Amino acid sequence: MNDVRAVMGAEARSAFAAARTAWDVTRTVLAPVGRRAPEIVVTVGIVLSVLAVLVLVGAARNDASISADQGTAVAEVLDGGDLGHTFVRFTASDGAVLTPDTGVLYPRGLEPGNYVVVEYDRSKPELVRVAGRSWTAGLGPVALGIVGLWVVLGPTAWALARRRRAGSAGGGDVPVPDDVTPDREPVGAAR
Repeated sequence: MNDVRAVMGAEARSAFAAARTAWDVTRTVLAPVGRRAPEIVVTVGIVLSVLAVLVLVGAARNDASISADQGTAVAEVLDGGDLGHTFVRFTASDGAVLTPDTGVLYPRGLEPGNYVVVEYDRSKPELVRVAGRSWTAGLGPVALGIVGLWVVLGPTAWALARRRRAGSAGGGDVPVPDDVTPDREPVGAAR
């Protein structure tokens, strides 16, 4: 019984030593990232904000494409949609019955079985939007999303920067005595 305990104790100590080594390596590798945490948080915020604005730009381009060669039809809202896609079936002006793979743009409030007027791009009939709706419907949600993002990330970046400043002011720098002269000349010194 004592041999089993000894073996188990040795195994546990070995596992803890390996975990400590892994933790030390991880801290060493991630230390530069930790020093740049405020910049990383701000960069993530900027990237997400730009992506949100690009969603609006894409929606505006789709709307411009639909408006350039617009067709109008009555569409039936189909079953089988999900949160991101509401599928419709409509008859185009050339008589083709279409069900766009990407669904309809701006589907808020549509229920399966409903009939709704849609506008579509005759040259690319997979671009379909609910009549009377446009990319401006997304301005509010995108603006609120960006504001919410910065309400979280702004104070986080500020707190991380403050923490970094407090850490560097706490004696992180090693003082160099004034009477020490370098063993070699500085790079670029005149001879």
